[in-house]
Amino acid sequence: MKAFFSILISIFLIHSLSAQTIDSLKNLLSSEISESEKKNLLIELCEHYRDSNPNAMRLYAEELITLSKEDTTSNSYAWAQYYLGDYYYLVDDFEKTEKYFLTSYEIFQKRENSIGALKSASSLANIYFFRDRYKTALNFAESGLDLAYEVDDKATQSNLLALMCDIYTYMERYNLAIQHCVQSLKIKEEMEIKKGKEITLNTIGLIYQELGTYEKAKEYLFDALILAKENGEPYNIATTHSNIGNFYLATGKVENALESFRNAMKIDSASQDKTGLAYSFFDIGKVYKFKGEVDKAMQSFKKSETLAQEINMPELQARIGLEIGEVYFAKSDFQNAIQELKNSVTIAQKINSSGILKDTYQKLSKVYDKMGDKNNALIYMKLFMLESERKYKEENIRSIAEIEALYKIDKKEKEIDLLKKDNAIKELQADQRSFFIITLSIGLLLLIILIIILYNRNKLKNRANKALNQQNIAIQEQKEEIETQKEELAETSNKLSDKNQQITDSITYAKQIQDSLLPQLPTIKEVLPESFIFFRPRDIVSGDFYWFTQIENKIAFALVDCTGHGVPGAFMTVLANSLLNQIVIETGITSPDLIVSLLDQKIQQNLHQQQLGNANTDGLDIGLVLLDPKGKKLEYTGAKIPLYIYQNNKLEIIKADRNSVGSTQQSEKSFTKQEISYKEGAMIYMSSDGFQDQFGGKENKKYMKSNFRKLLSRIPEKNIQEQQDLIEEAFIRWRGNNPQTDDILVIGLKLK
Repeated sequence: MKAFFSILISIFLIHSLSAQTIDSLKNLLSSEISESEKKNLLIELCEHYRDSNPNAMRLYAEELITLSKEDTTSNSYAWAQYYLGDYYYLVDDFEKTEKYFLTSYEIFQKRENSIGALKSASSLANIYFFRDRYKTALNFAESGLDLAYEVDDKATQSNLLALMCDIYTYMERYNLAIQHCVQSLKIKEEMEIKKGKEITLNTIGLIYQELGTYEKAKEYLFDALILAKENGEPYNIATTHSNIGNFYLATGKVENALESFRNAMKIDSASQDKTGLAYSFFDIGKVYKFKGEVDKAMQSFKKSETLAQEINMPELQARIGLEIGEVYFAKSDFQNAIQELKNSVTIAQKINSSGILKDTYQKLSKVYDKMGDKNNALIYMKLFMLESERKYKEENIRSIAEIEALYKIDKKEKEIDLLKKDNAIKELQADQRSFFIITLSIGLLLLIILIIILYNRNKLKNRANKALNQQNIAIQEQKEEIETQKEELAETSNKLSDKNQQITDSITYAKQIQDSLLPQLPTIKEVLPESFIFFRPRDIVSGDFYWFTQIENKIAFALVDCTGHGVPGAFMTVLANSLLNQIVIETGITSPDLIVSLLDQKIQQNLHQQQLGNANTDGLDIGLVLLDPKGKKLEYTGAKIPLYIYQNNKLEIIKADRNSVGSTQQSEKSFTKQEISYKEGAMIYMSSDGFQDQFGGKENKKYMKSNFRKLLSRIPEKNIQEQQDLIEEAFIRWRGNNPQTDDILVIGLKLK
């Protein structure tokens, strides 16, 4: 895929002489003028020649440095540094480019020269983006955007927002990318600027394609093509054709993709754009590889490689090596595949391309795994994970953050229950106190009345009335106080009720998040139609989960029992699910023992268990099965979760390793792979320990493993739905009125 890289050029009025012709500027330069005026003229000439004659710009910038060398903190010295940075960018000397732009930016910032600082920050943002230093690029883009708002430069605002959209896209933060793209487009529409809009439309289309929203992707890419043709920039037209080709390739429309790539190639050939041609040959090679026409693919990749070497495009060379390595891998030519991939590693290391290194390490791990060389497979898998660590840490943090608040809420539920009980006790005490006060007051009142009657009814009549009035006032005040307390208690009760509902709603939402991580049952049924999953979390969310994928000619299925249950257990399921996807789906490794071993290392690494020693024992138990339906074989690795297989009228137990995944309490852990041949119609089962640990029955004891095995022995001849029903009935009958002890997960598969 082609990329858009351009320095954001903003034209600013620096001196009143800018309206004059270039000849008059040169004449003035040779005339008797002050040093200050000469500096301004040199700045003006640098600006004029930056697009038409870079060498002349460099000469004028060097003359400006000579004039300004007495004061290296002046504006003129900063402008000289800026234009030299521009020159070295054009000749691809990025080390000097960075140095000069940084110097100009620092001086402009200190002198509060907003226009100079804006131009320097914008240029630095583009340079760092071009060199894949995305965070640094983003910092300068944000600084530049603040300055563009300060000087009300809307054109530069739009350009910087578009650049930030590209940066966020490469960082895979797509929501932020879309927001900045849309803001950029709005400004261009307000200013009625069409030039450059196709670039932003292309970016939005690519984001939607990456997210799998293909209709939206198509809409934006074809709008970009219409606009690119209107603007008439050959490079942008060819690039949009290339992006549309990649869209068609992603959606399986191979012939349409080939046509789009050829359209891009025609434009590149007509404009003699060797860079574009190199990408076009590369894209066409991908199409042939997709179609399985490996010889044609190799020819296209070699042509692309020749051009890439000729015009010094190391990043493309590295990507070509990746593709050629995959072609050799498809032909089972492992030695040539390794050679090409290692060449890609060398180039990627030189240009410091983390993305290419990650992909290359992944493919090397896959090749060595296919060769049966587990040591090298593990080495390159570790290198791959180191490169992708930052990305997955961010993903895990974002995923877990949605449940993190719920963990705190879960801990507060008991506090809320206690608060409710405490408030109820206080309310009862208040009622009792009020009743006592009222009763006592009435008793006192009667006593006073009796005394008055006995001693002197007439004489004490007025006094009695006065006492009675005072008591009435007291009673009224007490009544009002009781009413106020009742209102406060009612309000507190309502708040607690609302809070409890919020907690329940939040945890229910967490369940939706967790459910979205689980493979969809219809997807599983398509591949394994005779299968069941009996899944009953103890709380709303669960510490157990199941995992499923297809890779090459194998079907992978796992049952995972994480430490804890409820919200704490859900933490581990998010992490474990993400790591399984990372290890298996992205790398293509198909050895269950290697997968579980890598999962063990990644759990320890993510939970910092090596640093904490034995303080953190969180981890998981797992049963992982890889089925080979064609060869009627399965490979199994278990960490404390055994596999039950029923065939030949007998239930056999395949024992698991006694080590858990994660936790550093067990030293020198190892996980073994067991290979088992099966006959058509055999049943396999896996279960977490929740069923076996459930209390119930007449004596209120645990169900136990022996009873669970007997249950499994009785059901394999039944159809799948009956098997699930019998397991569920057995659990409900055993539990009776007892609370559920733990999460329950039982999986059954009929092998065909």
